[in-house]
Amino acid sequence: MTEDDIQAVITAFAAAAKRSLQAGFKVVEVYAAHGFLIHQFYSPISNQRSDHWGGSLEDRCRFPVAVAKAIRAEWPDDLPLIFRLSCTDWLDDGWTDADTEYLTRQLTAVGVDMIVCSTGGIGNGKARARHQRMTLEHGFQTPFAANLRQATSAHTMTAGVIWDELAAEAMLKNDEADMVAMGRELLDHPNWPLQAQARLEEIQDFAAWPPESGWWLDKRHRLTTKLKLR
Repeated sequence: MTEDDIQAVITAFAAAAKRSLQAGFKVVEVYAAHGFLIHQFYSPISNQRSDHWGGSLEDRCRFPVAVAKAIRAEWPDDLPLIFRLSCTDWLDDGWTDADTEYLTRQLTAVGVDMIVCSTGGIGNGKARARHQRMTLEHGFQTPFAANLRQATSAHTMTAGVIWDELAAEAMLKNDEADMVAMGRELLDHPNWPLQAQARLEEIQDFAAWPPESGWWLDKRHRLTTKLKLR
């Protein structure tokens, strides 16, 4: 990318934020992880530039900080601005969680409100390959959110392979993260939030559900309970 290319992209991020505000959005999350452009700038694996956009940690972080500043100039202070980062590349000589702490401090200084803590996605040679150091298990990226939150006092969101409401609630109660992000579980179970609320709060009715479905579910519940079917 030339200098003009870089400035054009930064301007485009700001313009997108302005359109988002006009369209009524209340939150902006910048996807700066998993090998996408912003990650390519801050990771030493991919950034081999010799100008002021590459080289040192400070220079490699210049692009994401510039993007954040440009967005915040168009995005109101009272609306959240979130960045999703890969906290580690899982590779020798790659991006580390200590680097993430540095970038987080730079981002929060220019108005970023929360960091979504993800990992990996660059430098493994295969677009969909999993890094060998990455052990997939429920909430496996949550320690990154917890450590970053403690080291920088930034608000963090954990993400990745999370589906159990008791474990997710524990993450919040144990101050491991300020929020929990879920994606594919909700694609599979769109009513997961309502079901999780019912289990966590031991709710026996369907008052929280949309009326068009809650009325029928409540009727079924009363009937199956009366007949001792469930």
